[in-house]
Amino acid sequence: MKTPVALICPDREGALTRTAQAGDGRSCDYQGSDGETVRLKLLDLDGRSATEALAPDQAELRTLLPLPFKPVPAISKLDEGERTDVDLPFFHVHTLNDRSDVKIFGVSVHDDGKNTEVSVKKGGKHTIVHATPAGAEVVAEDVGRTNAELVYVLASDRRGPGGWRAVGYVAKGPTAGPLVVGEFRALDRSEGDRHRHGDNGDLDHLIDRNLKS
Repeated sequence: MKTPVALICPDREGALTRTAQAGDGRSCDYQGSDGETVRLKLLDLDGRSATEALAPDQAELRTLLPLPFKPVPAISKLDEGERTDVDLPFFHVHTLNDRSDVKIFGVSVHDDGKNTEVSVKKGGKHTIVHATPAGAEVVAEDVGRTNAELVYVLASDRRGPGGWRAVGYVAKGPTAGPLVVGEFRALDRSEGDRHRHGDNGDLDHLIDRNLKS
């Protein structure tokens, strides 16, 4: 992939309308018909990995939609309680009371009855899902030798401090950078409002406009 020196920011992209554009061409803002917002920006890596460069963005998004994720510790052989242990080639299952650990073909699942963590690793592809009764956090990274694609999403059925129900980003570009990053924020719905804005790929279209093979 190759990224431009200045972003291509059309007046409209599907349901999104451009509301601002930086004079240096490094960023532009959009708003959707349901109040959702998108900021498109170029992110230089400056020798960092894509994951390292996007860490500050993740930290900021977590302040907008804080969710009470708690690490799920792995079950130890020393833990006491009602347990099951199955260890076979490529397949491992351990349960202890209401906790469970499952590892199979690169997929790991840890659950304690309230919090669930799912991790999938295969080469440069890495996906982690944290889920609680309050919401979920999804991290998906596909970083190869030449190209990188990263997705981060926080979603909840409860409003964050600013009324957001979902926040996150999609980032694509060459592994050495810069990346084209589309950060999104979706508002809460009023009580009784059943309308939901469909995912019609507008964010992906904005990003893909700025990438060349």
